[in-house]
Amino acid sequence: MNPKTKIVCLITFDYELFLGRNFGPPDTILFEPTRKILDICDQVNVPTTFFADVCSVWAHRNNGCDSYADAFEKQLQEIVSTGHDVGLHIHPHWLFTTFVGGQWQISTERMYLHELGFGTHDHSAEETVRKGVNYLNELLGKQDTQYRCTAFRAAGLALQPQEKEIVRVLLDCGIRVDSSVAKNLRLNMDTVTIDYSRTPKNANWFLSPETGIENGNRSGIFEVPVATFQMGFLERTGFMARRIRSAGKLRGSVISRSPKQSRLTSLYSLLLLNLRYLFWNPYYLLSCDTKGMTLDLLLKGFDSYLQLHDDEVMYVSMINHPKLMFDEQVQLLGDFVRETRQRYGSEVSFQTFRQVAADCDCTQDLLKSSEISTNATRNNLEVYEGAL
Repeated sequence: MNPKTKIVCLITFDYELFLGRNFGPPDTILFEPTRKILDICDQVNVPTTFFADVCSVWAHRNNGCDSYADAFEKQLQEIVSTGHDVGLHIHPHWLFTTFVGGQWQISTERMYLHELGFGTHDHSAEETVRKGVNYLNELLGKQDTQYRCTAFRAAGLALQPQEKEIVRVLLDCGIRVDSSVAKNLRLNMDTVTIDYSRTPKNANWFLSPETGIENGNRSGIFEVPVATFQMGFLERTGFMARRIRSAGKLRGSVISRSPKQSRLTSLYSLLLLNLRYLFWNPYYLLSCDTKGMTLDLLLKGFDSYLQLHDDEVMYVSMINHPKLMFDEQVQLLGDFVRETRQRYGSEVSFQTFRQVAADCDCTQDLLKSSEISTNATRNNLEVYEGAL
């Protein structure tokens, strides 16, 4: 890492229910953990960004479950009013999920943005993103007239496949910043397949419909990856031991492609997720909500990620989920912020994606000005050479 590097850390939360089975009411799973998160963020004076799963609100409204939708919207307004940001997060399966006999009948055929298809038909990727952006702008613009939804995170971090089409849709709908890519992360599950092993060497870059994810562009959507890191064998062993000891702390289950979200299918999906920690040397996400993670592992992982880059300014994201955060994880978040400030001093700052979007617009304006200046110089040279 360049000793003069300025580090901009973005603390983020995917604001959502469990996608499989929820073991309690929404207040226990989402709203109360979020209140505790906001309290610790206030204590350590750190701004954050919540990526709101808007499809869950629409599903609850459409099925007459207004109490969840009301509480969801109220808390988002509180989040913005206290200086935090809200971005767009889309779990499309909610668009086709129904509430029958007091139970959610989960639809698993269309779980990711590309599975909605592209075009102007109902529930297409473009129509859903545009509806989500407009929904957040209308809801939160009442609380803050300067609010604009400019940031996006894909469900399951899955911009792939068809990432070029997805980037085009996001750009067309006004998204300026993305935080879906996690460098070197590879997953091959029944629910999702992603491969981020080939990305630009820069800490950040612009996504475009022409270059997609693997090659940077001079303009487009600014990518702020979720930081990733690896552990040694002994660290992984200790990590797994702590995970096993915390196995009973669950508020819900992961989703599978099975039409029925039974305990068996949920356990199978959870088993696959955990086996990769033990038998391979995977990349871990920088996150306080991962059971088994410690402050030492997070700090070492964060530093190792920074050391891989030599940019003068580096934007890096931490991903969390309120539904996964108990008191221990909330405290870990506060400790991470305090220790990071102590270690890096004035080199590190914490921002929201709203602030990053403003920085990106300035950067793109500078690049365009540079191109105009370069073209003008080139034209003047051509005129001069033609006169000789």
